[in-house]
Amino acid sequence: MREDESLSGVSVHTGFPNPATDMSLRSLDLNRLLVSHSASTYFFRVEGSQWEGSGVFDGDVAIIDRALDPRSADIVIWWDEGGEQFAISAYKRLPASATLWGVITATIHQFRKDI
Repeated sequence: MREDESLSGVSVHTGFPNPATDMSLRSLDLNRLLVSHSASTYFFRVEGSQWEGSGVFDGDVAIIDRALDPRSADIVIWWDEGGEQFAISAYKRLPASATLWGVITATIHQFRKDI
């Protein structure tokens, strides 16, 4: 190598670049993807199979945002005084006596239960 080449500031790379060294790539962050209002977001484990037709399965984790105003197409979680438990329903079918608790924004369906 000539002396003037080592001072040119040019580097030569050969082979496939290592993507792990690319600092512009961000790691996958489920909070960033699924949570808009961290102070008002809760995670519930769903029990029951009543909502399978809507893609919510027994054992799924529901992400609930209490800061959102529900829209007619939303699935919501509400407190059932009579049964003293939380319940899920479509917002447009929310019982008149229900106490709205939050909007379900996403669910996480885990295929392998042993991890």
